Amino acid sequence: MKIWVATFLALVWVHSAVAAPALVVTYQDKKLSLEGADLAKLPAKEVEASDHETKHRYSGVLVRDILGLVGAPSGDSLRGKSLTLVVRVTGNDNYAVVFALAEFDPGFSDRTIILADQQDSQPLPDNATPFRIVIPGDTHPARWVRQVKSIEIIPLTQ
Repeated sequence: MKIWVATFLALVWVHSAVAAPALVVTYQDKKLSLEGADLAKLPAKEVEASDHETKHRYSGVLVRDILGLVGAPSGDSLRGKSLTLVVRVTGNDNYAVVFALAEFDPGFSDRTIILADQQDSQPLPDNATPFRIVIPGDTHPARWVRQVKSIEIIPLTQ
């Protein structure tokens, strides 16, 4: 019995030691590792969008809310040098896209960009899980990064 318990605890420890965080968000010297439970604390957002001419209902959180967790400039502080900040979103396959930080701010754009974890009230398909960027209004979903692993705010100028 003791050997079984010790083996079980060792396996749990090894699994937790090698399990990577679901999402890493960075800006300057701030770095957050977020899991689904952390994101569930943010306000939920649901959007309808077409993925290759097929309409779906996606649920998740606004990317701007995630960016706020690391202190990204927004509102009145989004001007001058902060307008040269870009947001790079990278998937597990290292596919990456870049947005201007201002694209996430309602003072600059009425566009809604979410980090989805559900499609049509179900978990995302295996090829997109755990998170997918969804941008209603994009006529081609090339910026809809699947299996998002990181979101980084990067300055274009020094």
